[in-house]
Amino acid sequence: MSPRPPGLRRGQPLAVTLLLAMLLVVGVAVGSTFYFSNLVVKREFERLPSGVRQLLREQQAAALRGELIAPTPPLPVIRTGSAADAYLDPFESSLDVSGVVKQASGDDAVVTNGKRPRNLWVSDGKPPPRSRAQDFLRDVQRSLLQVGVVAAAVSALLAFLISRRVARPVSAVSGAAARLASGDLSARAPVLGGEREIAALAHSFNDMAENLQALERERQQAVADIAHELRTPIAVIQARLDALEDGVYPLTTEQIALLSTQTQLLTRLVGDLRTLTLADAGRLALDPRPLDLGALGQEVVQALQDRAAALGLTLGVQAEPALTHADRDRVRQITTNLVDNALRHARSRVQVRVEARGEQVVLHVEDDGPGIPEGSREAVFTRFTRLDASRSRDTGGSGLGLAIVRALAAAHGGQAALAASKGLGGAHFTVTLPGALG
Repeated sequence: MSPRPPGLRRGQPLAVTLLLAMLLVVGVAVGSTFYFSNLVVKREFERLPSGVRQLLREQQAAALRGELIAPTPPLPVIRTGSAADAYLDPFESSLDVSGVVKQASGDDAVVTNGKRPRNLWVSDGKPPPRSRAQDFLRDVQRSLLQVGVVAAAVSALLAFLISRRVARPVSAVSGAAARLASGDLSARAPVLGGEREIAALAHSFNDMAENLQALERERQQAVADIAHELRTPIAVIQARLDALEDGVYPLTTEQIALLSTQTQLLTRLVGDLRTLTLADAGRLALDPRPLDLGALGQEVVQALQDRAAALGLTLGVQAEPALTHADRDRVRQITTNLVDNALRHARSRVQVRVEARGEQVVLHVEDDGPGIPEGSREAVFTRFTRLDASRSRDTGGSGLGLAIVRALAAAHGGQAALAASKGLGGAHFTVTLPGALG
């Protein structure tokens, strides 16, 4: 098992990430509120008369130095006259700050428009009362801080709950993936209740694990089948050579021909396996050129007429011009494999037909043999599949011919299929390839 990448070891839990993200959002919200509230106060300050602004700046500077001064003239403090205000009667408004203000000392009234304002600060050694605006601003800021603390607490709780809801199924999938990576192909991720996307992730992982397990079973079966197929001719050759060496059999032309037959079988088997391996890996070299499938079908049938006659079978062909763009040698291999398979199963007749169908060309090969049950029709395209005694090695079949047909058809962008023959009653193989304009 490969070590975990350093980046994964340095990662942080999902709960911490969510908590930091939520706290960042809360901090940005509260901070931006403070900033814009101060910006509003600043804008309102800039709207004041220049003299008032100057006096306020001097007073602020003195406060920073620890001094206490009274502005000249004293600044009025604007109040709303609410019932909670001790400086004004209920519902009484303060005087207009733009009026004429004259300062007196002691208990002398400061008269403005013939009335003493109750909200003027006359310097008497005591700090001036804070304005309602300042109180309101401080209350708002204090409330924002409280809201920020509550929001941070709620964010931490939500981060914990969300992280548990999200991390549990993800951790389950991660654990199953770790077991799968260590070689346990039976590992499956539990599909926990939660978000639809996470459930879909678990289903996809389980589908992938199922496919990997199926591929591993196929690989093991293929290795066993290949070993079995290679072992038989090698064993025959070895036994015959031992017999010749011990003098059991004389070294005659017949013995040499028998050894040559087994060697040819081995050569064909290895070649077929190589073709299938390259096709499965997508590395099969093709040389596509313009090709008339009808003419090629006639050539293959003519080349196999002697074998059909030796078996007492009738081999016919009906071919019309069917242009395609394909590798001539590979398409010949497809046609030869299908006709050879039909000759080994037919009782008396094999029929080959080629037709052009729209943007496709179709090769049909039918026989009047026993046919293949519907439930086994897909199985015949797998490697080393023999459904009955007639599909034996002694009759020349390696169990790879039909698998090569499907692989080569797929490599050309086509497909191979099997159905029951309506005309002859046996098997009906069809190979569909793209036409020259398809």
